[in-house]
Amino acid sequence: MKICRTFLFLLFAILLSSSVSAQLISTFDLTIFKPLPEVDLGALSMANDLSGAPKVFQISILPAGIDVYLEGEIRWTDIGKTSSQLLFDFKTKIFKSTTFFNTDLGSTEIRIARTNSNNNVINDIVKRGKPVGKFEINLTLRNPAGVAIKTASDFVEFINPTQSFTILTPTSNSELQQGNIIVSWIQVPGADHYKIRVNNRKSSSQSFEEALSAGNPYIDFEQRPSGAIPLPTSYRLSDIPNKRPIEEGQEYVIQVSAVLVLPSGNKELPSDIVNFSIAGSNDARDNAIKNQIMSIAQSLPGGLGATLINLFANENLRIKRLVDEKGNPISEDQLKNLLIYLNANPDKVISALFISK
Repeated sequence: MKICRTFLFLLFAILLSSSVSAQLISTFDLTIFKPLPEVDLGALSMANDLSGAPKVFQISILPAGIDVYLEGEIRWTDIGKTSSQLLFDFKTKIFKSTTFFNTDLGSTEIRIARTNSNNNVINDIVKRGKPVGKFEINLTLRNPAGVAIKTASDFVEFINPTQSFTILTPTSNSELQQGNIIVSWIQVPGADHYKIRVNNRKSSSQSFEEALSAGNPYIDFEQRPSGAIPLPTSYRLSDIPNKRPIEEGQEYVIQVSAVLVLPSGNKELPSDIVNFSIAGSNDARDNAIKNQIMSIAQSLPGGLGATLINLFANENLRIKRLVDEKGNPISEDQLKNLLIYLNANPDKVISALFISK
């Protein structure tokens, strides 16, 4: 009878522990960073000591400090196929719940207890040189007694092995003011840092690639990691060290490259190449902006309106930089839209201040 009671007590304790763990874990999320650049297949695997791999996914188990372990699998679906094939299945050792990246596996207390690989499928992917198709990670979170608490899954697709990323500004064929050229781009997950290259396009018959790769670039800047997370993805070109000053009236091409640190060595993922030109002195757009400001100035109180009209009537006055009230750069389209609105609604101008420097 005593043995039976002891057994029932242990069974009750196990069930209670399972129930408590399930209630305590409120969050179990898997997030694969997308769009993923080209990565080695090993970065998508579950193995110990992935500290040298790029960060490609994050697992969040909250609240922290509860004993759990993971079981899961990684499946692959080839391009044009509907059925998936198993690549890996794995199980971790028991660890304290927390939020971690794939690079923390094996380099922290989160360690892989066992893993199995489908070498035939893996070899097929490796022969192609780059990951292609759909990769899906399916996870099951368990408590120390082996009871499933929650599940999570996510996937990433590599449709084009030579995929690029996009420059947001400047836009193709845009005409910009000297000193107000902003280059910005889409964040590339896993990027260690970025490179920016700008060169002159001498004629319309010269391809963007030829212009960019020509010698003696105007800007050949390599952003070094400074600990900022995420890395900056926007710069004013005038704030970047240049080899030669950018000139008015000239056409240029620009490309940003994301530098990925992979186990096989550094890999550069280039953006598309964008062309833009620098507006010349006293161009029509400068005059249009000055005319709109003078139109608004006519309705300003006191002598401020007259001061602004006299200032912007000066043909030698150049608009060198456009910023908001906090000193942040704004585009010419943003300024134009604002001026059009204020011209149509002069009563919206509450106050104005002219600062001469």
